[in-house]
Amino acid sequence: MNSSQSKGRLYSFYKAVITVIAFAACFYLFLISFTGTYRLISDIGNVRVIFLNSVWILLPVIAAVLALGIYLFKMQKAAAFFARFEDKDTYSRAMTILKIVIFAECLIFTLAAGGISQRVDQLEIEQAAYSFAWGQTDAFTPPGYLGICPQNTGMSVVIYLLSSVLGHYNNTVLMLINSLMIPFIYSDLSEIGGKFGLSKKSKVLVMICGVLFLPLQAKAMIVYGEIPGLFLAVRAMKHASDIASQKKSIKSTVIVASFIAVACVFKNNFLIYAIAITIYLAAELLRQKRFKELYIPVAVIAAAVLLNPCFNLIVGAFIGRPVSSGESMWSYVAMGMQEEGGMFNGYNAQTYAEAGFDTAVQAQTAKQDIAESLRSFISEPNSGLGFYTRKAMIQWSDPTHCGFEFISRNTYLDTNDSPLAWFMASPKVIRAAASFLKVFQLLMFIGGAAYSVKTARRKEGTPALLLILTFVGGYVFHLIWESAPFYTMAYMALMIPADAAGLIALIKKLSKLDLKKLNNTRIQPSASGLLFFIAGTLVFLFAAAGLGTVKLQLVDGRSEYRTYYNETLSRSRKPVESGIYDLSPASSTDGNSGIKVELSRYAGKYRMRLVNDVYSENIYLTGRDGAVKPDYFSFDDSQEFVILENRDGTYTICHGEAGAMYKDPEDGTIRISDFTDYTFSFDTRAYYDLLKDKPGLTWNLTPAS
Repeated sequence: MNSSQSKGRLYSFYKAVITVIAFAACFYLFLISFTGTYRLISDIGNVRVIFLNSVWILLPVIAAVLALGIYLFKMQKAAAFFARFEDKDTYSRAMTILKIVIFAECLIFTLAAGGISQRVDQLEIEQAAYSFAWGQTDAFTPPGYLGICPQNTGMSVVIYLLSSVLGHYNNTVLMLINSLMIPFIYSDLSEIGGKFGLSKKSKVLVMICGVLFLPLQAKAMIVYGEIPGLFLAVRAMKHASDIASQKKSIKSTVIVASFIAVACVFKNNFLIYAIAITIYLAAELLRQKRFKELYIPVAVIAAAVLLNPCFNLIVGAFIGRPVSSGESMWSYVAMGMQEEGGMFNGYNAQTYAEAGFDTAVQAQTAKQDIAESLRSFISEPNSGLGFYTRKAMIQWSDPTHCGFEFISRNTYLDTNDSPLAWFMASPKVIRAAASFLKVFQLLMFIGGAAYSVKTARRKEGTPALLLILTFVGGYVFHLIWESAPFYTMAYMALMIPADAAGLIALIKKLSKLDLKKLNNTRIQPSASGLLFFIAGTLVFLFAAAGLGTVKLQLVDGRSEYRTYYNETLSRSRKPVESGIYDLSPASSTDGNSGIKVELSRYAGKYRMRLVNDVYSENIYLTGRDGAVKPDYFSFDDSQEFVILENRDGTYTICHGEAGAMYKDPEDGTIRISDFTDYTFSFDTRAYYDLLKDKPGLTWNLTPAS
């Protein structure tokens, strides 16, 4: 056997391994996502994990979509219509229109979130940039945020630099920048699709899929560096596919290395993309015997790995001390092996603090916890199987990928939330989007599995392998890392060209089937066909066993979700209609202790105007300095209240993020009492003991005669 044959077989083996893993992953994700759905309830701030069993109407819906595809493929008028997109001018117009549509979708999310502040990590990043502008560097040292999470230093510095032009906390402009990048992410992906054989009309289909994949558009609301990072990473992949197809200049190498390296500065998770690009380029250059160009993948991975440390050295020079090593990466692996399904639970920050902010000490603790989790999974295989089934469902079976979570969790937390924000956060809107996206999600998994099989059977190389490699890398990485559907949406978007190509190939194959001939045809299995059949059978058995361990959760989850949707939401979204009411403490036995108020509702909050001959028209109940008193109309949030309905028909009238109106039984004054962070649990069953101990927190609202 000569060296050329040896290299060819090695390449075939490499491609077979990647495509079989991709097929297994897509088929497995189809099975678990069809059978169950992960749901993070956060429509009104209440965060709780629920697993729902499937809606079996999905099967006929998917079958109908495939049947429609077959019908259109055979229909001459449809074929003539789609053929128009092969014209250069028509294709260009269509792509431009679809970019505008995608940007408009991003703009809707951005406008809805325009008055909503960033939260948690995003806010910490902005605060670090703001404090640094004033010469404060505490954020870069533990227990400062960037001292704990130095992986976000790059985004913080970018925001600091932009703030010199835009001003601090100018989230609307930052969201608009995200919105401008997202259409080009899809167009770059369609161009990559064109390099592995997609026609112009198929590239238009990729963009249409982009229009339908709303979670990525919703991500424009998050100022966290992921959209700029994804934009740069996908652009690097496009240039890498150019390099693989034909010899390019050093300039092309610099572009690829620079784009992916800067993407890793935004978010170090993009190192997965860098590794995929490196493997892809190395394999293609070896296959094509372009040995002198093997410096390109070396340059790519070197740039991706080294730019961050160099960047941190520069930042360290500015702040006068080295940038912290931060939490050990082992702590994220350890957290990814803990209940619930490896979701964030604060383990990494807690153990880092307990280790005295010593990364090496924390790493030892994390490794011990990893070993303990492994021993537990090995000693109880069913427990381990159930855990990783739930983990996969958390990351992949939510069709929205928590894309609506930002706006749904924050509508009550900000004064300036708009009616549009309130509408976008509506459970009905999210439920409708999730139902539609579920079908889209399942079709994408079918397409991905189909295209993996098709790619494996091709003898030559293909840029599709770059997308598949990255998807496989992301899938494997998130099996061991912190669970978050928010992070896996990027890999879903990345696979759209391959998914679309797989669906097209599948529909073409189905449209050519002749059942009579098929019945008389003798099947001759090929080696590759047998390999995928075995892989599919094993995946099916593994998925069935895993789903069996969570069967009870799927059944109970559906019942719990129905109760939540039909009861809790109806009491929390709009507990009281606008109008005039008699407001009185529920604990009072004095029938004359109430006051007459006119409730007016706007975006989930209420103002209470006093209706009394003593007061003028513009006197409202006002919560200020811990007391509730009458005052003239105010433009701030002192006169904004959130009303929660209790199960006994009384109401709790909340103010701020953790306060509520309280009638002191001793002196009869109305105060703002310490309540609880109601914004994360609107079901007042959680406050039963608190309300029982402090009856002055409950009120009656009776329509005035």
